[in-house]
Amino acid sequence: MSANYVNISAGLCYGAGVLTVDLLSEVAGQSVTFTTSVKPTAEPFMALTWSFNGTINVITSTSVDVVGPGYENRIILDKSTGSLLLRNLTEKDSGEYDLIIIPHGAGQIQGTAKLDVLTKVSKPTMACPTENLIEGKTSLNLTCDADSFKSRVWMKDGKPLVSGDGFSFHNGNRVLSISPVNRRDTGEFLCNVSNDFSFDTAKCNLEVYYGPDRPIIIQTPIGAELEESVVLSCFADSLPKATFLWTFKHMMMHGYVHYIREMEEMDLGRYTCTAHNRITGLKASVFHNLHDSSTPISGSMSMFCTVLTMVALISV
Repeated sequence: MSANYVNISAGLCYGAGVLTVDLLSEVAGQSVTFTTSVKPTAEPFMALTWSFNGTINVITSTSVDVVGPGYENRIILDKSTGSLLLRNLTEKDSGEYDLIIIPHGAGQIQGTAKLDVLTKVSKPTMACPTENLIEGKTSLNLTCDADSFKSRVWMKDGKPLVSGDGFSFHNGNRVLSISPVNRRDTGEFLCNVSNDFSFDTAKCNLEVYYGPDRPIIIQTPIGAELEESVVLSCFADSLPKATFLWTFKHMMMHGYVHYIREMEEMDLGRYTCTAHNRITGLKASVFHNLHDSSTPISGSMSMFCTVLTMVALISV
């Protein structure tokens, strides 16, 4: 037997379950106590040793105490029972702890307990894009970083994301790629990280700009005669909302509605509505022929034609 460290390889073994709990869990930064069922005796033990993962000395107590590296000021040993208090827990403290006690006039006492130190996941970080996201043109990567997690799950609007439909995952699910973005990608993206003990999330709200789609012109009333009022309304799905320009002969009128108080011969003809999205830079036009419904015409009552024109993107 060494004066400073007890190494016992043989002898009688009594009270193999001497530790009252064989599996303990505690949060990092807190303290844990390995409690024994040993009753205090009048005479101190000949020797007592706590070891970690079979080889690392936590403390060996004989006539003197030998505390292992890293355990100074972190442990309190009850020499009358062998119970051990371990403070300021870290993840590195997770593992198996063995106790051996040699009392006077009796066989050795030993016990083993496993400690699982639980660490909260760190708050995940996710940088949201700052540039304008334009449908069909922009691709982006969302990166989610965190520590001490076991699971990382991507979600959109409360539903888990899977690969496909423009989504792909890289670098161990750390990066979500969207290529290219679609108007359906507008919404809240979540990165959920968790371990056996805690859960946290990072979020990013995306807004995808699109359009204008093919405009639609609605004439009210559908059939109008001279001297009646007529309203031409132009609509186009777009984000942000499109601006509208009407052209008729050599005149231009702004707004999505063109109102004719009393239709005259000079008001008859082809009207063009052009929708414009200031962010996507796209324009879309449609033509509508306005005629006097009291006068028969040959062919189709109206003609629609859509022209989609790419122009330089306008930054905002």
